[in-house]
Amino acid sequence: MLILEIELLTGVYRAALPDGSAAEWPPHPERVFSAFAQAWGDGNCDPRERAALEWLERQGPPLIDADPPEDWAERTAPTVYVPPNDSRGNEIPVLPDRRRRQARVFRAAIPATPLVRFAWPRAEPSSADHASLVELAQRVASLGHSASLVRFTFVENGPEDEKRRWQPSKEGVALRVPHHGRLDELRRWHDADQRPRPGVTTRYRSPGEADERKASESVFGGIDEWFVFESEGPAPVDLLAFAHVAQTVQKALIAKAEQALGQVPEVLSGHTADGAPTARAHVAIVPLANVGWEHATGDLLGFALVLPRELARNEPQQAERTQVTHALAAFSSGDAAHARVNLGAAGVWSVAHAVAPSRRSLRPDRWCGKADTWASATPILLDRFPDRGDTAEEAGLVAAACRNIGLPEPAAIELHKHSAVRGAPSAYPARGDRRRPDWSFPHGAKFANRPRRHVVLRFAEPVTGPVILGAGRFRGFGLCLPDRVGA
Repeated sequence: MLILEIELLTGVYRAALPDGSAAEWPPHPERVFSAFAQAWGDGNCDPRERAALEWLERQGPPLIDADPPEDWAERTAPTVYVPPNDSRGNEIPVLPDRRRRQARVFRAAIPATPLVRFAWPRAEPSSADHASLVELAQRVASLGHSASLVRFTFVENGPEDEKRRWQPSKEGVALRVPHHGRLDELRRWHDADQRPRPGVTTRYRSPGEADERKASESVFGGIDEWFVFESEGPAPVDLLAFAHVAQTVQKALIAKAEQALGQVPEVLSGHTADGAPTARAHVAIVPLANVGWEHATGDLLGFALVLPRELARNEPQQAERTQVTHALAAFSSGDAAHARVNLGAAGVWSVAHAVAPSRRSLRPDRWCGKADTWASATPILLDRFPDRGDTAEEAGLVAAACRNIGLPEPAAIELHKHSAVRGAPSAYPARGDRRRPDWSFPHGAKFANRPRRHVVLRFAEPVTGPVILGAGRFRGFGLCLPDRVGA
């Protein structure tokens, strides 16, 4: 656990919300991170301290011990007119008698107890990172306004007072929190002489607020809704080409449904009767590979068809589930439930329907657990290209992808090129190395050119998987493992 203690030396916290509408309370975690970033810049940008801050920005939103709403008050302050900051030092308008004035209200919060603690319960910094954070804390002089003097100290432990505990939650007040890439953003804006822009927010439940939330679950079904097919030998393609496997399997199932039933259920085809894309969750075809273990190789071991959760729960849709299982039975015929996936020039893949898979990597319970942290084994395909590579916008697209499958927005989102899951391939090959294989897509696939990102998602509370996200979620992309398995 990492605990930061902040003492407000004047008993007053001078900071305003981004829109200036009120004083900020409790101090936002992003505000604290920015204070560390300023101390880093003032200390000549030591690379060891930079590494510590990059580690800290990935730790997710902390618990906050601060006065509850009823125990702090906003100080009344008059409107004053002050000259704005101006870097045009050689121009006449910057002279005192020529400067324009802007109305400002200096917001300030006065808590009953001028002590705030931030705690990251699961954070375990290395000795080098911890030493660097301690050095940075010693150089922080203010938080928010420069007149808001503080003392930053990392402590081994501290009193846990539930009456002062602010916790990440599905509902509550929105606080700004650091995220992966925030330090780079702050430095880029500083170098361009621009004001920092708000980044990622997460909601916090204030002390004493009732928490009656139920664990969230994705729209994709659990163990009983997984139909696993195990490879009977080495797969003729690797994980990078799984989109071709998914398309071939779906086309084969559609053909079997037409032969056996005379119709194709919407939940299998992904289209309505008039050919329009369905708005409902439908069958996802996901790869099962040797990933997430200490010596994982990334080999493709099989695949699974994952039915939507609603098919098992809603009585009117039981008929659709039966239709899908009939198509599956026709796809894997014979006593041993064998099936052959014709991948064209790559060859034919022989698989067998496995009720009890022989390898742990093929077992659905590996992917259907309940956890607050999930890492992508196959990259997420974003719905669109973000403007100018904005990481905050990318995080927003991932948050929207979570909402699309029935999950809350994560409290923290890490974006990476490489996976946190051992053995999982990178989202892109090494830069400039055309010899390394890249992900392959079927001709005409609409999601082929979407940006690819690996992610680590931290939710405010455990969510129930499977977690399959993004534009390619029905073709094997965005498949996540719980608890950063193998990271």
